[in-house]
Amino acid sequence: MPEAQTLNTGIDTNPVVQKNTFPSVRKLCIALAFVVLIVYGNTLQNGYVMDDVSVIEKNTFVTKGFAGIPQLFITGRLEGFAHVANDNYRPLSLVMFAIEYQVFGANPTMSHLFNILFFAGCVILLFLCFKKLFNRQQTGLAFITALLFALHPIHTEVVANVKSRDELMCFFFAFAALIAFMGYAQHGKPLKLLWGAALLLLSFLSKETVISFLAIVPLVFFFYQNEHKKRSLYVFTTTIIVSVVFLATRAFVLKGHDSGAIPFLDNPLVNALLFTRRIPTAIMVLGMYLRLLLIPYPLISDYSYNSIPSVGFGNIAVLASLVVYLLLIATGIYRLIKRPKDPLAFGILFFLSGIALFSNIIVLVYSEMAERLVFFASAGFCLGIATVLWALFFKPGPQLQLVPRKLLFIIVPLSLAFAALTINRNSEWSSNYSLFSTDAKKSPGNARLWHSLGYVLLTTEADEEPDQAAKNRLIHEGIADLQKSISIYPGNFKVHQDLGNFFRGLQQYDSAEVHLKEAIRLFPESPVAVSDLGFVYFSEQKYREALALSEAALLKDKQNTAIINNMAICYLQMKEYDSALIMVNKALLMEPGNKLSLDYKSLINKGKSGN
Repeated sequence: MPEAQTLNTGIDTNPVVQKNTFPSVRKLCIALAFVVLIVYGNTLQNGYVMDDVSVIEKNTFVTKGFAGIPQLFITGRLEGFAHVANDNYRPLSLVMFAIEYQVFGANPTMSHLFNILFFAGCVILLFLCFKKLFNRQQTGLAFITALLFALHPIHTEVVANVKSRDELMCFFFAFAALIAFMGYAQHGKPLKLLWGAALLLLSFLSKETVISFLAIVPLVFFFYQNEHKKRSLYVFTTTIIVSVVFLATRAFVLKGHDSGAIPFLDNPLVNALLFTRRIPTAIMVLGMYLRLLLIPYPLISDYSYNSIPSVGFGNIAVLASLVVYLLLIATGIYRLIKRPKDPLAFGILFFLSGIALFSNIIVLVYSEMAERLVFFASAGFCLGIATVLWALFFKPGPQLQLVPRKLLFIIVPLSLAFAALTINRNSEWSSNYSLFSTDAKKSPGNARLWHSLGYVLLTTEADEEPDQAAKNRLIHEGIADLQKSISIYPGNFKVHQDLGNFFRGLQQYDSAEVHLKEAIRLFPESPVAVSDLGFVYFSEQKYREALALSEAALLKDKQNTAIINNMAICYLQMKEYDSALIMVNKALLMEPGNKLSLDYKSLINKGKSGN
């Protein structure tokens, strides 16, 4: 393509000095922070939602406060949550949660406040980074990019979900590191290089997705800030060293731990044929990310089975996505070569490098699709959109305006629309019930959303409802939602297990047995369903059968005090007091002070003395 036909982004490598008529950088940073506070302020009234329970409320290391911090650095991310197997190492956000818990207790308002502050920091650093990276006359371009990033509704999951603090901290420290490295490349002070390395390591300790910077750093320092070749090489070498140090630390802490195969429910592509289904479906999903970035509605908290259809290369959405991405790749590379320091090329290549990690084309990840996974890449998307708009409306003149007046007619309504969508979406994240009831309607084929909604109705909502008639309606609705989940995906043992337990609570023991036996069939390695079936037999006063199941469950999980207590109460009901006492003492030895164990011991002693 001839050079004259390419998009002029307004960058002039030998600019004429113009009079600056826009506010100071400090005022622009304050304005961006104010925007973030306005659009995300309503999250302060939200509670803990979704995975927040695993990183705060029921994470035994986090709830120890300061005392739990050393353990967080030497274990996997979810080790403190019921010893859940997990092969992620992201200690830094958990450390911050532990500090919060020590100071504020289980306080969702403070947790949401820190998320807002971190996101404001991310937006400001994005602005400062792009302002520094491109010609200083492009402050307006950097500001528009940061403004779009601050307002984009696709970021609501990251900001409104406390658990995603890891994503925010990763982004924050990554861009802080990039700014420090740019300072070193410009001035050559070794301290800035070391500071950049420390910040990059903090980013890795927040979340490993910063590995995409292995592509971004050479892009920045070999093409955009390449005046000092030796310094650029030092920056890239430092990035490699930090990456290796983190990966080695991660491997040492996890000791080669593998949490197992990716569940089909999370990412159905695990069972898809590589060339006929997996790759074309993954390409379509890449197109879905672009569509959500362009038109951020509807937003959904979960895209697991069966939200996304399995398709082949003949699908029009696959072909359209493939064409768009090939054009993006070609445009990014062409402009990088033909137009030095071109912001559009940088935006495209930044987006592609960020989204490539989660494409499911080369390596499968744990989610087929998730809005949080596009958080890094969206910075490049916002830069690309801002650059195109800037090129269309920017006119050089004696006075340099922050935003061209004609461009305001697009930016202002777009900002208002994004702000309205973001504020509304934040309110949907206010509680599990609000989130799941809203999203299940948006994605009626999603098995997990119906499971989550049914579980919330049968627990939190039903437990808090004082009116018995209303409570019964909630229970009936919750069971129907769980059954709807099973109709979509019958192979989810957890739904069968939950249904079994709820039917037991309703004294519908036949239905409880059916679902718990199916849960055991689907996942025979799990001790929980076996133990729960024992509860059903206990409720039916079949104590010998209940005891046998508890013994079987204990063989699968020998450190489970709940199962040992179940055995103790079975022996108690059969008036075998000595055996009951042995079991309850065993439970207390493993978990001193356990209230249920102490209560059972009191009952056992009373029964024994009564004989």
